[in-house]
Amino acid sequence: MRFTEKVAYGLGNFGTQMIFTPAIEFVVYFYTDIVGIAPSLVGTLLFASQFLGLLNPVMGFLVDRTRTRFGKARPWILWMAVPFGIAAALLFRSPNISYTGKIIYALITYNLAFTLVYTPVDIPYSTMLPLMTTNQHERSSLNVFRMFLAYASILITLGFTLPLVKHFGGGEQGWGRTFLIYGAIATVSLLVCFAGTKERFQGPTQKTKSAVPLKVGIRALLRNKYLVILALFSVSAFLAIGVRIANLYYCRYFLHDASLYGPLMVMLVVSQMFTLMLTPAIVRRVGKRNAALGGLLVTVAGQLVLFITPLNFTVIAIGTVIKGLGRGPITGSTFAMVADALEFGEWKWHVRNDGLAFGAWALVNKATVGFSNAMVGWTLGLGGYVAGAAIQSASAMGTIKILFLDVPLVFYIVSCLMLVIYNLDRHYPQIEAELGQRRLATSSS
Repeated sequence: MRFTEKVAYGLGNFGTQMIFTPAIEFVVYFYTDIVGIAPSLVGTLLFASQFLGLLNPVMGFLVDRTRTRFGKARPWILWMAVPFGIAAALLFRSPNISYTGKIIYALITYNLAFTLVYTPVDIPYSTMLPLMTTNQHERSSLNVFRMFLAYASILITLGFTLPLVKHFGGGEQGWGRTFLIYGAIATVSLLVCFAGTKERFQGPTQKTKSAVPLKVGIRALLRNKYLVILALFSVSAFLAIGVRIANLYYCRYFLHDASLYGPLMVMLVVSQMFTLMLTPAIVRRVGKRNAALGGLLVTVAGQLVLFITPLNFTVIAIGTVIKGLGRGPITGSTFAMVADALEFGEWKWHVRNDGLAFGAWALVNKATVGFSNAMVGWTLGLGGYVAGAAIQSASAMGTIKILFLDVPLVFYIVSCLMLVIYNLDRHYPQIEAELGQRRLATSSS
């Protein structure tokens, strides 16, 4: 596969992360401290929004039944690129209306950006990976390009969002103009992704090429033990990511400088990008599961460093860099592991339903992130956090500290336990060989 196609594929994730990551990092802060919505109400708003996440498997179902000259996943990237950019520009705005009106506007634009528009981009994009190639090493390479460019996008947004907001005048105006730029960049990136990629593998290995019935597809997903394990792993991992929004509050109230959040996130992402580049070589030597598990153990070590002197920025920076070094192999392996699990399902039950599987996968991930954001809002509310206040109560400060130190550590440990019982790597060569023979026989008949 050409280098340019891998870059084009990676630009799809560059575009989506241009919005998704800064949104999950800043949306709670924006709603509480800029718009002025009560933290507990923000938590409820974000939690209620997760019910629309049920559209994710529906979107996967539609992708599996899409038939165009561009394939079944790629055309959705083309169709939704512009709406995605528009929805992103609307998300971080707060019209000059009543308090109730602001809540309604937040509810509508949040669900528009994260479900009604983001879902028809994210599900097809993830589905493209197993459709572009059936080669295990090419998939790992594509996943590295995907994640490397995602990290580049994350690096830009987390490093420059707060300075850009300040440059554009701060407040609602600054946030709105910043995300207008991000939305435009996201749209262009998605269009390049569509134009520069190609679907090569189009169907299941069943004797018929008809789409898999929904009931059969759901049963196959639930029976696939490796997909279930990866889903549980993903829940714990994304809970750890979702509560990371507490870092901004920690920088503001414990380190007494909210602007330190940007440099910390830059350190995290740069160290992730470093080990991500090494991930293909690590995977070839130890396998995807062992690479991810090793990365998680390093991440746990980095989180433990934060406990040494949690008020010392240098110590926090060191722990953050260590966590980033660990996260590289995790993100560099996970999506390729999901593709491998789908191969296992096809080998075991002769059923292939990539769109439905990635739809269910996205439902788990997005619902988890949404729930963790809601959890932060609820927890801050229970702790007595007062939005925008220069000084917080002891209970509010204790809540922020727990969210920063203890909660992520628990989720990292649970993630490790999930990967300990995942052992598909040792069986995959046999599965890949038998599937290759089966597909060859099907194409020649």
